[in-house]
Amino acid sequence: MWHNNNLAQLNMGLRRYTQIAMLIFCCFFIKIQSYATEMHPILIISSYNPDTRNTTQNISEFMEEYKQLGGTSPVIIENLNFKSLLESPQWKDRMNKLLNKYQGDQKPQIIIILGQEGWSAYISQDSLITKDIPVLCGMVSRNAILLPDSSVNLSEWDPQSIDIQDYINKGINVSGFVYNYDVQKNIKLIQKLYPETQHIALVTDNSYGGLALQSFVKKEMKSFPELDLIPLDGRKNNLYTIIEQIKCLPEKTVILLGTWRVDVNDGYYVGNATYTMMSASPNLPAFTITSIGLGHWAIGGYIPQYRGIGKDLAKQAVAILKKEINQKGIHAEVIPNYYTFDVLKLKSLNINRSLLPKSSILINEDENILVKYKYEILLLVISILFIFLITILYFFLRTKRLKDKLLDLQKDNIIILNNMQVSIRFINPDYTIKWENQVQYSCQPQYGPDNCFLRKNGKSPFCDDCCVVRAMTTKVPVETIKECKPGKYIHTLANPVMDEENNIIGVVLKKEDVTKQKEAENELRLAKEKAEQSDRLKSAFLANMSHEIRTPLNAIVGFSGLLMNAENPEEKEEYLNIINGNNDLLLQLINDILDLAKIEAGTLEFVDSEVDVNLLFSDIEQTSRLKASEDVQVSFVEKIPHATIITDRNRLSQVITNFINNAIKFTSEGSIQFGYHRQDHTIYFYVTDTGCGIAENEVNSVFNRFVKLNSFAQGTGLGLSICQMIIKKLGGDIGAKSQLGKGSTFWFTLPESSLKIDKQEIPVSKTNAAPITKPSQKMTLLIAEDNESNFTLFNVMLKEYNILHAWNGQEAIELYHKHHPDMILMDLKMPVMNGYEATAEIRKEDSHIPIIAVTAFAFAEDEERVKKSGFNAYLAKPVKPVELKRIINTTFGNIN
Repeated sequence: MWHNNNLAQLNMGLRRYTQIAMLIFCCFFIKIQSYATEMHPILIISSYNPDTRNTTQNISEFMEEYKQLGGTSPVIIENLNFKSLLESPQWKDRMNKLLNKYQGDQKPQIIIILGQEGWSAYISQDSLITKDIPVLCGMVSRNAILLPDSSVNLSEWDPQSIDIQDYINKGINVSGFVYNYDVQKNIKLIQKLYPETQHIALVTDNSYGGLALQSFVKKEMKSFPELDLIPLDGRKNNLYTIIEQIKCLPEKTVILLGTWRVDVNDGYYVGNATYTMMSASPNLPAFTITSIGLGHWAIGGYIPQYRGIGKDLAKQAVAILKKEINQKGIHAEVIPNYYTFDVLKLKSLNINRSLLPKSSILINEDENILVKYKYEILLLVISILFIFLITILYFFLRTKRLKDKLLDLQKDNIIILNNMQVSIRFINPDYTIKWENQVQYSCQPQYGPDNCFLRKNGKSPFCDDCCVVRAMTTKVPVETIKECKPGKYIHTLANPVMDEENNIIGVVLKKEDVTKQKEAENELRLAKEKAEQSDRLKSAFLANMSHEIRTPLNAIVGFSGLLMNAENPEEKEEYLNIINGNNDLLLQLINDILDLAKIEAGTLEFVDSEVDVNLLFSDIEQTSRLKASEDVQVSFVEKIPHATIITDRNRLSQVITNFINNAIKFTSEGSIQFGYHRQDHTIYFYVTDTGCGIAENEVNSVFNRFVKLNSFAQGTGLGLSICQMIIKKLGGDIGAKSQLGKGSTFWFTLPESSLKIDKQEIPVSKTNAAPITKPSQKMTLLIAEDNESNFTLFNVMLKEYNILHAWNGQEAIELYHKHHPDMILMDLKMPVMNGYEATAEIRKEDSHIPIIAVTAFAFAEDEERVKKSGFNAYLAKPVKPVELKRIINTTFGNIN
């Protein structure tokens, strides 16, 4: 009977690795020997690569046994690597070349052939030059097929099965060990257990062994004309097509498992392939002729008892070499077959054991607990005996060990107490020290250096707030923290020790340096205060934000209502100017909030480009002069000729504009000057004003978030904080200098490495100077906008043009094809199809029509994406009429 024995499996595993090691050593040793001797060798011909487990095991066992039996002839191993059936027409020639190689002095005394592929190549030879050499075979079947020539279509080849005994009868000296697959007994077993069987589905793979087995089964099935054979052939199928065929098998079919290792694609499979096949039809009866599928799928079968034959081959080889067996007396030994069944499958398919042949081997059977776990029980008994012996030894040595341990423990305790950063003393009731460690913290006694019991020959009176005295008198623990020296804090704990009658027997005094804890406590308190201050600032920010948002909204809403009833043109213009001013203020406020949100999220992006600083600052100068009062002169006073900086243009403009706007806000008369120059390997930018200035103690706080030094001035207290973050990201520094009542200078630097100077004159062209002209004839504009209010606004702004309206990108494409407009204003975010997709479709047909992107996405990365997506220009909402017409004219000018 078979038993699942863990210990046996472990021994087999260790033995296998030992055999592999021996194989490597012996191959190396004998290979060297073969070059050093003129003796005729033993030639081992392996069909497979030596990494194949069974081949490796048998060769290893042969080498080990051969050496122990005193074999002296050298051993040569040749690996033919016959893997793929597609190469089988070449095997015959490869074997012939190998046999011709070993002639003359190298003619082998014995040839050992391992594997069916090598055996088939040997018996397929037209004439054998080694006919007189004894041949030992192993890992081969008694039934074989002769190899084809190259003209044969292997997938359709139907070879005839032959019996190697026929070749032995022709005079080939063959011995060794062969498998004899008994098809007839397996078929009769199937008919006995399933008498209604009409079909046998044979599973074989795309290998020589699979094809040879299929040919043999076909030959044997002629004895059973009442049964229909259905080949599930690996030469034509992979695992998944086999599964589909299994699903479609007719009723009263039994599966006979042959081989499955290689499929039609030469893909190799391991054992789990049969699990996958079984899942196709779990209840379909399956038997095995070769042992595959046994233990999980196959009910059982009449199968060879596979075993290692390396040692037996070695014994036969030595007997032949010692002439204990003559060549005519050798014969191949057939490895016996046994009926083997899976008990679990028998139970699941309700097969009565009485139907099984006698002396059948059963696997997966519940065993007697003593038999099943005999090794575990033996191990348990040994463990108990061992524990008993250890226990006796333990009690025998316990007294001596305990004494030594107590002494060691006392030493360890002293070492530990002396290495703790804590001073520990035991004070007797008479204030003498009974025990103390070596760590000490000194203090200054209240009544003099000698008035302390911790000092040698110390005398009273002791300190009034002495913890030890209070613990002695009150019999309760006393704890204090004192600053013994500047910045050094000592925690003191006096804990009274009482006997059973509540009489004090002493005080344990512990002193510990808690300076770090105290510092951490102070830092935590400061952090708490800072957090509370930040919370207050945020609350103030929210309140201020509400005020700042409502203030321009109040003006916009109020004057919008008044504008509807105003009749005087001058009055309407005044209202419109107020509304536009508050629109700008509200837009700036929203931009600051968005920048702050991106700063908090860490997603504020920077897009570097070549920036003409002088042109940029000249534009800012012109714009700032319009914002400043008549009594304030805004001047761009200092620059580097022909300077270009590699940086983010929008962020640089944002910082310098913020500085100038703050200067305009706090300068009622005088001047505001700005510029830049080189300074200490940096580019130094500055804005200087003659405004109200900032108190010296408040200058450093202006870059903090939510800080407004003048609560009545417009703004959120975020601008300078945002500027500071931008400059840090650009690799520079930022700061301010100010005198109260005299003015301020805000400055920042950028790395000098970002500066480029083009000595040739750079033409100056300001985009905001593009003339707004009326077209000589009405042009047609296509406006793609899904918001009705926004379209109405565009329609009013662009009365002088013919206007076409598309509600989405798809409609814009259709109107473009129908009307061919002169220009397209494309919103980016629309239903059905967005502006990017619509522009891409239009650009496939027309690369010249000007397309302007109009969107509420207003960040630098959005503008960068627009430029790369086929648009000619970019306009961020909210849209101003002047800016809209300027961009339209400029775009037309650039196209024409």
